Amino acid sequence: MSIIVVGSTAFDDIETPKGKKTRVVGGSCIYFSLAASFLAKPKIVSVVGNDFSKQFFSKLNKKNIETSGLIVKNGKTFSWGGKYKSVSEDPETKFTNLNVFENFEPFIPKSYYLANKIIFLANIDPDLQNKVLDTVDSKKFIGMDTMNFWILSKRKSLDKAFNRIDLLTINELELGLITKKNSLDKSLKYIFDKYSLKYLIVKKGSAGSLLATKNELFWIPCYPFADMVDPTGAGDSFAGGLFSYLAKSNSITKKNIIKGMIYGSSIASFTIESFGTDKLFKLSKKELGIRFRYLTKMAKII
Repeated sequence: MSIIVVGSTAFDDIETPKGKKTRVVGGSCIYFSLAASFLAKPKIVSVVGNDFSKQFFSKLNKKNIETSGLIVKNGKTFSWGGKYKSVSEDPETKFTNLNVFENFEPFIPKSYYLANKIIFLANIDPDLQNKVLDTVDSKKFIGMDTMNFWILSKRKSLDKAFNRIDLLTINELELGLITKKNSLDKSLKYIFDKYSLKYLIVKKGSAGSLLATKNELFWIPCYPFADMVDPTGAGDSFAGGLFSYLAKSNSITKKNIIKGMIYGSSIASFTIESFGTDKLFKLSKKELGIRFRYLTKMAKII
């Protein structure tokens, strides 16, 4: 089963306490699709400049990732630089160059819709997310991510998108910015009273993640023994694993979402063990399966 992912493709300059790397290929689409490629056929909708290597397209294709919607434009690829003072904190942004991504207009090829039931809108301008939603069949299961910049600058457009999706993934800081509440229970009540989405996933970093519905709350641990090198892309990898598990499942249920979160946490634990996508390209299904089974036991999900 395929998954459509709409988001960014970028060159990242990353510095952490474990070292420094420049011009690392990243972006939400790349991390998501690589993580999703173990169980599904991801289909990327994004844009790069003509400085982006054609060889990387081939590497993605070899991982069963469709790149027909990854458009090449004249100019430079979106680039970002960040420094992590510690691997457990959000990075300090050193620079952001939108380049060709500044005028990105998502276009989903008709071929992408075949045999597809899931669409994930990664962290991009909510105006663009709504444009995609305007073209989407209501029978699709829609997931979405966002960030503090859009929460603060385009709240009206973001609110519109929240009422058109099934599942939202955000972190604790973003939840607080959206709800302006000082407790988790008040924040969750705000979300489910205001929006029509069915599921909310709150990412808590090394403290795991939470799945909330209108009436229930579940906690999923993260893998506790990962050797953290670079946290970049962990959230997108988590989402890729989660939604690929749902794509593989016969139905999208609360139990399958919980199992998908465990699967996503397993993949994210590998992502953080190298700079960029190195570990995801080298990761074997056997290695992934070992961590998935371990985390399943920890979470007591049989």
